[in-house]
Parts: sequence; structure tokens; C-alpha cells
Amino acid sequence: MIILKTCERIALVAEEKDIKNGTKDIKIMFQNRIYDSNWKCVSDSSQRPLYPNLRSEYTGNLDEALEKFEEVSKMFQGQTPTPQPTGLGGKLEEILVEVLAKQSVDQIVEYAKPLLEKHIVDEFGVLPQRHEVVTPSGTHEVQGVVHERFDDVLNLVNLDIPVFLTGQAGTGKNVICKQVAESLGLDFYFTNAVTQEFQLKGFIDANGIFHETQFYKAFTQGGLFFLDEMDGSIPETLIILNSAIANRYFDFPIGKVEAHPNFRIISAGNTCGTGADIEYTGRFQLDASSLDRFALIEIGYSPAIEKAVTNNNEELCEFAHNFRRVTNKCGIRCLFTYRSLERIAKLENVFELPKALQISLTKGLRKDDIKIIASEMSSNDKYTSALRKLL
Repeated sequence: MIILKTCERIALVAEEKDIKNGTKDIKIMFQNRIYDSNWKCVSDSSQRPLYPNLRSEYTGNLDEALEKFEEVSKMFQGQTPTPQPTGLGGKLEEILVEVLAKQSVDQIVEYAKPLLEKHIVDEFGVLPQRHEVVTPSGTHEVQGVVHERFDDVLNLVNLDIPVFLTGQAGTGKNVICKQVAESLGLDFYFTNAVTQEFQLKGFIDANGIFHETQFYKAFTQGGLFFLDEMDGSIPETLIILNSAIANRYFDFPIGKVEAHPNFRIISAGNTCGTGADIEYTGRFQLDASSLDRFALIEIGYSPAIEKAVTNNNEELCEFAHNFRRVTNKCGIRCLFTYRSLERIAKLENVFELPKALQISLTKGLRKDDIKIIASEMSSNDKYTSALRKLL
């Protein structure tokens, strides 16, 4: 069956054998049923004839269907047909042709959406998302995949509430902060774990010159200040931030300074500030007064980001989920981050899959650990099979 013409509710079709022998017997498809030129249903004799109001649609589009019939007939006879659309447009047309025979809008959406999404990913990869944020200062757009907790962080920062992001390494905390700054139209400032006061306050050298810090610039000029590895900072040093956060003034070496109206702060850590654990040993227990000034947001691995970095490789993403579950259960430390996912997705087309896993994921594991993980993995996908081959 070849579709020659699609209308709003019907499609005009012909059998391949009729096209080959030149018999212009064009039928009508409506709601997945086929009707002949006498309006009778040929796919199910128990059905009533085609509705009278649809017959005019058939006759009104018959001339175009006959032209298409001639084109396709030439193709079967070895003559050069009229070029058919290729690429994205051609594929979309094929999908829409199948869909237009369905009358229900809900059916159309349900049927077409996964086909369109799959075709776009296959042809172009995962396309960047557009995230539009409207603030009093204007409308800002962020391009790229955002974490599921992005809106929570954005709303808190926009309300001038300090935020503490906690989660495993490689979950995208730094990226969230950059995207929040971009969305709010703020300059982005960054400092890693603070072990000395001058890293925040700055200092005056022997020549009387004041050396500014990232914190000073954000505090006085406005912007988002990101304090990464906060739980790796000396607790006594962080206490000096309390007045800056609560009272919006700070005693710099050059004197007291009031905070800029657009000063915002986000911190991040791998623990909740309660001290070191078996996985993150170089962490401090933070002062309760410091923690009290931050709203806590837990950041886990994002399914949306995982699909983006693997070009929508669902099998690889599911393998990552199972791998993390098993390592957490068995107490084996092996991070399966977005970087690991992205490397595997790229390297599996260059190296054999076991080698790609070894380079990207299991490079720090002992064979005994790999054996335990492989024995606990219940699936039999190609990545789990490759993991077992490492033994």
C-alpha cells in the first residue's frame, strides 16, 4: 500500500500491484480502514460506507493523487521519478503521512512524538534546551540541558537566600551555579576551599596596595559568589562570612563595606557539613551558625544530563544506574560521573568495549572489586557483559 496524497482526515492510497500495471484504482484510507472508489469498506465488510462529507474531500484531492500515481508508476517502470524529499523534511513527511490518517488529536500526539524525538536524536544528537528566565532586570535565556533541581536553586538565589548544594562529586553543582548566574544576569565569581582569611578578605601588601578577592568583587560590585568545597574549608575561617550573609556588611582590610544589592552566594560540598565520612575524608564539621544561614539542596545525578552526554544512549544510562546502586550497596568507592558516561559513549566506537570501560570507569578498581560488582549486576546488557570480560 502506497500513500499518494494526505488530506486533513483522509489519505488517498494505491496498491503496489496497481501502480505497476497502471491500473488507477485509488482507494481512500480513513481511521485505519480502506474504502474503494464506490465508498465501500474493503478492509472490513461489516463497516458502513464512507461518510458522504468525506467523499467530497476524496474527489477534491483526486487530481493530485493521480499526478503522484504517475510519478510512482514511472519509478516502477525504470524511469527517473520526480526527486523525493530527503533528510529531516522527508522523514517528517513520512511520519506525518502515517499520523494524518488518525482522527484523534490525542492519538496523533501520542503516536508522533516518540517518532519525532527518536529521529531528531538519531540525525542531530540531543539538541540543546532553551530555558527562559524572567526577572525584574530583564529576560535571560540559558541554552543547554539543566539539572532537575535548577529551578529550586534559581528561585532561592533570586529571593536572596544563600544556598548550600550537597551531593557526590561530578553531579553538576558547579554547572548549576554558572547557569543560575547566567539566568539572573549576574557576574560569576568563584573560590575553592578557604583555608586562610585573606582568601576572602584580601590583603594590603607592603606598598599599601589592597589586593582584591573574588568575594570582594562580588560583594561590592554585585554578582553570584560561588564557594566550592565549603566542607573542605577551615570552619573558623568561614565564620567571618556570617555577618556578610546575615547583615550584608563586611570588614575588609580597607574598612567596612556594605553589600551590593545584587550580591548573591552559593556554596557546595560533598557532605552536609557534618564532618568527614568513609568516602570524603578531607572534610570538616562546619559551624552550626554558618550552616544555619544556608538553604540545603541535595544534588543527585540528573537523568536529563546523562541522556545528553551519551546522545540518548538509554542502555548505557541504565547500566550507570545499576552500577551506582551496586557500588553503594557493596561499599565500593567508584564514581560513575557524567564525564565517565561521556567518555564511554565516545570510546566505545574507537576501542573494544571492555577497554573503554577500563579507561573511563574501572581504572582505579581492584579485580576483586570488579568481580563483586559484576556478580551483583543483574542485567545482561552489552556493558555488563563487557564489565565481566575484564575479569
